[in-house]
Amino acid sequence: MTFQSKRVAVVGAGPSGLVTVKELLEEGHQPTCFERASNLGGVFRFSEDDGVVWESCRLTSSGLLTQFSDFPASPDETGHMTARQYVGYLTRYCETFNVTSHIRFNTTVESVKRCSDGSWSVETRNGDVRNNEQFDAVAICSGLHQYPSLPKLRGQETFVGTVFHGAQYRRPAQVLGKKVLIIGGGESGADIVAEVSAHAAETVLSLRRGVAVLPRIMFGKPIDYQTSRLHNSAAHWVFQTRNPKDDRQRTIYRWVCLPVVVVDKCLQVTFNLAWHILPQFYAPRLSEIRINLKTRKIARQLLKESGGSIAEQFGTKSDEFVRAIAAGACRRVPAVDRFEGARVWFTDGTRFEPDVVIFCTGFETKTRFLDGINCDAPRYLHTFYSKVGPSLGFIGFVRPAYGAIPPLAELQARWFALVQTGGLELPAEEEIRRSIEYWTRFRAHIFSAVRDRLDYLVDHTPFCDELAARIGCKPTRDAIRRGNLGFRLRFFAGPFVAAQYRLVGPHAKP
Repeated sequence: MTFQSKRVAVVGAGPSGLVTVKELLEEGHQPTCFERASNLGGVFRFSEDDGVVWESCRLTSSGLLTQFSDFPASPDETGHMTARQYVGYLTRYCETFNVTSHIRFNTTVESVKRCSDGSWSVETRNGDVRNNEQFDAVAICSGLHQYPSLPKLRGQETFVGTVFHGAQYRRPAQVLGKKVLIIGGGESGADIVAEVSAHAAETVLSLRRGVAVLPRIMFGKPIDYQTSRLHNSAAHWVFQTRNPKDDRQRTIYRWVCLPVVVVDKCLQVTFNLAWHILPQFYAPRLSEIRINLKTRKIARQLLKESGGSIAEQFGTKSDEFVRAIAAGACRRVPAVDRFEGARVWFTDGTRFEPDVVIFCTGFETKTRFLDGINCDAPRYLHTFYSKVGPSLGFIGFVRPAYGAIPPLAELQARWFALVQTGGLELPAEEEIRRSIEYWTRFRAHIFSAVRDRLDYLVDHTPFCDELAARIGCKPTRDAIRRGNLGFRLRFFAGPFVAAQYRLVGPHAKP
């Protein structure tokens, strides 16, 4: 096979775009990254005028799980980094791997079109200057959080107060001394509720459904340190072996995997005991004990109303907003029924007269600049369209229920880069179709509480392994056995870090 270095356009200089540029460089390609902002970082870049993070924003995943596989975070970054700290980590990453010189800042991608010869035409704009260039391949790395979703509620046009999306929230001064209604409670919304409730005159949170809530910290450590293979792999085994038509797999589950599931259940019981009971012994005052107990009670009620267990949906990894409700700093109400001038009515017949309404209602997953491609069609492992072929890749358009997006994006980027090189090929369309059907069933089965929405939701451990298997970097038994007992223990029972995918395979760094 004759290697040919390809010109590849990369859209977006967030974590997904940066790691894609780096992996393309390692495969000998010529990437050009287009970023509409003046600096790197994507959605983590703080700006007064654009972006989606606020001044005090802190990552919900720990640095230990968010870091890339071959670039460890510094010891003081293994907890929950602020957005500014994380951009600093990304900056060092770019300096180390010579990524920055391949980025064109202040450049907006206006259009991406497939040419008749199979190449791609990319039209960009920098100020008033427009440019059109040809590329062999394109990686879309703009992510899931570009276009805020602002639902239109009945009578909203009559509201006399201030309305904005959570992506426009920057600091407490925007709500200081005001009555605030917050609609929605995703991860960003949960943190905004906690901060707003500490500074607003009155805070009301409107939720149309319950949410699964976990504390961000457990015994002084990020809770995602518990995301071990031992704890997180059982769900995949259970799914694979519960099919009543498959006696062989049910037998494997019953006699081989059952002990693993039992251990997993014991870990869950231990976690619940630790979260609900043990913190009371560390509370220095009776008032804190009462708030702790009330926080757990409200969290249980929210989980009950969500329609599933913690493992059956996307989780909000911060319970500070629940603590705000328990402490009386925030009041929870049901869904909004209608707006009437200065008043907002809720579905239970109650009302509130807010000065400010903040919609924490998520984002629309769109790629407005991509012409002639049906972006609603399912993608092969969320990365490739079989009808388009290997020259178009989507990197970072996934969301793990528990875990972090950057390590998933890194595996997608490594796969994409190897496919461009020609070292790997996409399978036949029939195999791709079967894979899409399998993972669709898997998602619907595991995440039954949200099966009709969040089609980009994935189970972190098995999805990482599936991507790694395509690359050839999934840890092998021999690679694990070569380590000492301490290494093997950390591999199975320690935090699920991305470095494990550098043990073997392309660009291994064991």
